[in-house]
Amino acid sequence: MAPTRARDLIRDTRPVYTGPETSVKKAAELMAEHNIGSIPVVDASGRLVGIFTERDLTRLVARGEDLDRPLRDAMTPNPVTAHPDDPLPLLAYKMIEHNIRHIPVVDDNGRLLGVVSIRRVLRHLIAREEWP
Repeated sequence: MAPTRARDLIRDTRPVYTGPETSVKKAAELMAEHNIGSIPVVDASGRLVGIFTERDLTRLVARGEDLDRPLRDAMTPNPVTAHPDDPLPLLAYKMIEHNIRHIPVVDDNGRLLGVVSIRRVLRHLIAREEWP
């Protein structure tokens, strides 16, 4: 059996994303509407420039910050990413090493292809027993 790669985990999904000028409030609405825990932020060419997560939103709300501000001021810039050819155990390692729950998958030009959640990684690791 061939090892599972990042591309295999995003094959059946289309990423939900937004631009850096989108408000935090609108990003949170998109996340709720699509039942996702993060939203990638891409520039006009589709290149990943950041990610906005539930953790980011929680911090902003806890500090009473303005939710109408643009994501460029609230996102995590230059997030940890995966390449489509990254094997499943490497995805798990990156997520654990960086304490993240979502990892954007980008092509060689930095364009967003999809996002893999820790839940999906764990589901596949357990089902296929792909432990290093």
